[in-house]
Amino acid sequence: MSRNTLTLGLTGGGTAGHVLPHFAVVANADSPVSSLVISGEVRVVYFGSRVGMEREIVNSAHPEWTYVSIRTGKLRRYFSWQNFIDPLNIILGFLTALIMIRKHRIGCLFSKGGFVSAPVVWAAWLNRVPVVIHESDATPALATRLTLPFAVRALVSFDETIKWIPQRYRSRVRTSGIPLRSELFSKNRLEAINHFKLDPDQPTLLVFGGSLGAEALNKRFASAVPTLSKSWNIIHIVGRGKSFAVDASPHYRQFEYLSGEMSLAYAAADVALCRAGASSIFELAAARIPMLLVPLGLNQSRGDQIINAKIFANKGWALWCDEQELSAEKIIDLLNSIQSSTHDLKERLSNAPGSQTAAKVGQLLLSLLRKEALVEPF
Repeated sequence: MSRNTLTLGLTGGGTAGHVLPHFAVVANADSPVSSLVISGEVRVVYFGSRVGMEREIVNSAHPEWTYVSIRTGKLRRYFSWQNFIDPLNIILGFLTALIMIRKHRIGCLFSKGGFVSAPVVWAAWLNRVPVVIHESDATPALATRLTLPFAVRALVSFDETIKWIPQRYRSRVRTSGIPLRSELFSKNRLEAINHFKLDPDQPTLLVFGGSLGAEALNKRFASAVPTLSKSWNIIHIVGRGKSFAVDASPHYRQFEYLSGEMSLAYAAADVALCRAGASSIFELAAARIPMLLVPLGLNQSRGDQIINAKIFANKGWALWCDEQELSAEKIIDLLNSIQSSTHDLKERLSNAPGSQTAAKVGQLLLSLLRKEALVEPF
């Protein structure tokens, strides 16, 4: 490695939503970081946990990146014997990060959150490495609150998030949307309809629930499938190991998981029914797909998806429904309502953030890497 090579540090883990935005910032063709990584002028070092899903995702998609595994703990709000061990894991992870940031000469760190990110951010700050953090959800997660004091910039997806930020840190905050992979929006409808062998004369409904909330949503949606499939194409992503038999028309397609084909699913979809995780709904908004959102309830989460759903509904980009109120009749009525107002919803969605966020984050990080005047693209 040349002494002139710049090194970008990335960290985040626990869910795909804490990992995939990094891919957009580094690999999107319109990001200024992308060409420099290809030319070798910038190298990438990813700090993740030893056993978390981020390790598999990163090593599979970008084996050319250097992956640094650190020990990590989880700060639980409930009793567990693991709570007595995790502080030691966090300290050991912090010490590893401190050493590895120096060893790899990290010039700038971009953090997407998750429990693994906090000790890495603290270590970067002690090494005088500038840090940019990003919060996807409307309310700051614990990792964001723990790392905010050590960041030169805190990017948030929603304007509404700023009210949750302590006043003394608000000057560091910028609203950015979420960095999205441009490949998700690279297909056209005809190509997608042919790929999934759907009826081109019927609207297409895309249904997915995410890794945590798929099963409960599947059960509630299943009762509506026989009726809906008479007039809709349905692409139903049910989650790994959660497939089930359903009485439906020839235009119902069930998948446990879609990866590279997700761009085709977005191109085919006229409406989406899904949870309200920030990454998913910003992807749908960028694809200009009207949504029926069914957020995870307080019994399954800290309530961030409920707030996300309400914000999108207030902007006129989606309708939302409490899961406990969701029945086959309710699903059909709400989808009919969306279908009747599709034009207005799509027109309002044209104001939603697109795929340009990744390039703007890339500009910001590159200015820090080069120690230039801080670029303010947001």
